[in-house]
Amino acid sequence: MESEVQRPLADFPVNIWEDILNSFSKSELGSDSLKEKHITLKETVNESFTASRANPIENIMFIDTLCCINWYVFKNFEDEDGKFKAHLVADARGMLSLYEAAQWRIPGEDILDEALAFSNSQLEEISSRSSPHLAIPIKKALKHPFHKGISRIETRQYISYYEAEEKCDATLLEFAKIDFNLLQMLHRQELACVTRWHKEMEFESKITYTRHIVAEAYLWALGTYFEPEYSQARVALAIIVILYTALDDVYDAYGTKEELEIFTHALEKWLPEAPTGIPDSMKHFYRVIVDFYEKLSMILRRKGANGYMQEAKWLKKDYTAKFDEYKESAIVSSGYYGIMAVTFAGMGDVAKLDAFEWLSSHPKIRVASEFERKRKHVATGINCYMKQFGVSKERAAEEIFNIVSNAWKDLNQELMRPHSVNFSLLMPILNLSRVIHVFYRYQDAYTHPEFLKEHVVSLLVENIPI
Repeated sequence: MESEVQRPLADFPVNIWEDILNSFSKSELGSDSLKEKHITLKETVNESFTASRANPIENIMFIDTLCCINWYVFKNFEDEDGKFKAHLVADARGMLSLYEAAQWRIPGEDILDEALAFSNSQLEEISSRSSPHLAIPIKKALKHPFHKGISRIETRQYISYYEAEEKCDATLLEFAKIDFNLLQMLHRQELACVTRWHKEMEFESKITYTRHIVAEAYLWALGTYFEPEYSQARVALAIIVILYTALDDVYDAYGTKEELEIFTHALEKWLPEAPTGIPDSMKHFYRVIVDFYEKLSMILRRKGANGYMQEAKWLKKDYTAKFDEYKESAIVSSGYYGIMAVTFAGMGDVAKLDAFEWLSSHPKIRVASEFERKRKHVATGINCYMKQFGVSKERAAEEIFNIVSNAWKDLNQELMRPHSVNFSLLMPILNLSRVIHVFYRYQDAYTHPEFLKEHVVSLLVENIPI
């Protein structure tokens, strides 16, 4: 009997966005007057940029230059003994710029490692004695550096920081607010589409054991690319993330070993009908997967299922994987190949066949972006490391941190060297890494929506007062 089956059900948080999402309208459009104002302000701001009259532009140029300069320029920050000059600590903004620039470090650049450690320690001290206007952005940067942040979140926060500046350019500020609000309207329409699909697929009534996190899944897609030309791609990617989330929960929090073997076999064979021998809820979910992928005409259908099956076996056998084995399975079962492939597919003509061949060859930039933090009830990377090397939890956590840090160095290096594919295809890979950093750096914010609530509200619920 189904009621007698012992299932590893997870106690997932409730959906906190249902009422708000139901209020979103697909037909929400920006007013013509707002769009006209946007065009006028854009021309004015462009003139200001060209003439370099506004202080914010000088600041942006400085930051851009600092991020792009060769590491040797950092020698100017050192004294004769190779230590960073003491007087730098008095320049909070300069220290923050040094910290942000050092995020672009690559393997072998020891001076940038030193710059990051130095600026990090100094900024922690500076933030404790600074005014709120300066302390808030410093504390935010220490938690999520600009380079590792989700672009849309960084934009929204910077508008607030800039508005508090004494020499704020009113025209530039108004343009930024209108531009943000107009694009937000498009993003809300997209989220309404995803919400409607989720309801039509009857997730909450027929797939009750999974996380119902539509807003968070859309935020994942929004973090991958926010530009208006990728509107349809964002909707598709958000749905893919929802499907991967539910698939993850089927394996981790619902299916028995026998059911998962049947389910996995069906996915591997891509059977047109749901298999027998599994619960009705899993049959329904299987039909949802097949229906969506058939409509999307996906070629890349089967990646990921074996990785989930491997994790399920570890759970059932109470087996703690070796760390290297864990990393390999985490890369597969995280669904990143499928997510990246869908991301490429949504970018139009820029992603041709050679781009997918390049992606499937496991390029270093892809591998560097794929190592993710796993959930607690399956052996975590930290636990695997502790078991394999016989070290303490603290030592294992430190080593995992170093692995992730080195992966970012590899990612930076790959972004700086020539590739056989269009550079615009590399940005979503970087952005996916940024999403993971924001979602998982300190806790599983994806599963626990209260940790992402501020971002969902600021990006999708509340517009910026003009």
